[in-house]
Amino acid sequence: MTLARAVTCPSCGGSIEVRAAGYTVTLACRYCGSVLDVAHEDVRLITAYKRANANFAIELSTRGTLFDVEWEAIGALRRRSPGAIWQEYLLFNPYAGYRWLVVADGEWQFGTMLLDRPDGAGASIEWRGETYTLDDDATVETTTVLGEFYWRVSRGDRVQCATFARGSDFLSREATADEVTWTQLVPLDRREVEDAFAVRQRYKPRAGLSANRHGFFQAPGTGDNDLPMMFLMALGALLVIAIIQYVMSGPRLCANNRFDVAVGAATTTHKIGTIDVTRPWQFVTIQADSNDFSNRWVDLDYSLVNRRTQQSIDAYGIVEFYTGTDSDGRWTEGSHHGETQFAGVPRGSYDVYVDTGSHGWPVDPPANATAPNNPWSVPEAISVWFNACTSGYSWGLFWIFAILLLGAPCLILWWRHRG
Repeated sequence: MTLARAVTCPSCGGSIEVRAAGYTVTLACRYCGSVLDVAHEDVRLITAYKRANANFAIELSTRGTLFDVEWEAIGALRRRSPGAIWQEYLLFNPYAGYRWLVVADGEWQFGTMLLDRPDGAGASIEWRGETYTLDDDATVETTTVLGEFYWRVSRGDRVQCATFARGSDFLSREATADEVTWTQLVPLDRREVEDAFAVRQRYKPRAGLSANRHGFFQAPGTGDNDLPMMFLMALGALLVIAIIQYVMSGPRLCANNRFDVAVGAATTTHKIGTIDVTRPWQFVTIQADSNDFSNRWVDLDYSLVNRRTQQSIDAYGIVEFYTGTDSDGRWTEGSHHGETQFAGVPRGSYDVYVDTGSHGWPVDPPANATAPNNPWSVPEAISVWFNACTSGYSWGLFWIFAILLLGAPCLILWWRHRG
């Protein structure tokens, strides 16, 4: 009597062979990915979805010999926990029953369901006279289903899985609301599995490449265990970028000056000094630092005037600081320091000018008002120190590189540890 029969997928019309007829309950169509209930004669459709990414290391219906038994891969799952993603294959032999083949990070394990359950609970258990200690305990989700299974399985199924280790051997306990199952997992030589089941070439490790839990192989720094390497590579690249930026932005030539800006008075023009841009293109950064004041701001309109052509490059800056109290208590806003950067200033000699004007908040003080707490009745003014330098380091550009380089590993780290 044969154990195989053919069914027609009600979703796509494809013909599918059920190899373990009489045992199989759930079957996933290999053509469209629809999950079928084959326990009924009419093959009722449980759920249908298009197979978006069902690339597995072993093609279903492939046969291979392990432990002197010929097995056929009849089902495949992709599963994940908060820290890992891996593939599982259901093997079937009509005389030996079912076994599991599990691959993660290029390492293979052979799984056998236990009939005699371990004793104990907590961090250690006993099985057949040997002690196993708890290695991991996490919620495991099934993300892809393909092939046939002896129980009803679908994408999105979740179980609580605890693994106990003794050397390289593991016992896996999967618990749902209805049942608890135990599986023994023993390591297999990778080459033995690859030879037995004709593992697809793209899943085989090559020199200089590492395997991730998806089964794909890619450059170092992208595998599950290579996340620290990704951060190190990104930090190394940022260090190189910082050094290059520093070297390429020199030499540093500066001009500085100090001016008093009367609060509420008309705008005045001051010359900070002259600077020389010696490279074809350089940054020019102007820093403004003021004395202590509150509820005032100073408008700063900068101009770099080329001494040969009299062409001007203009930019705006501001120094402002406010304070007060409200229902939440005392608050402050702003800073007594301001920085303005000119990007890509061409080679030449430049006179650096600034137009200054200071105002009060919420209104300007009365004309000729004296500085607060000043016994000499000096009109209120804000002192501003200016420092204009070439080769200003572009922190903005540096942080753009930092976001680009560190974004991917940070996103992977968040995805693995998301709640």
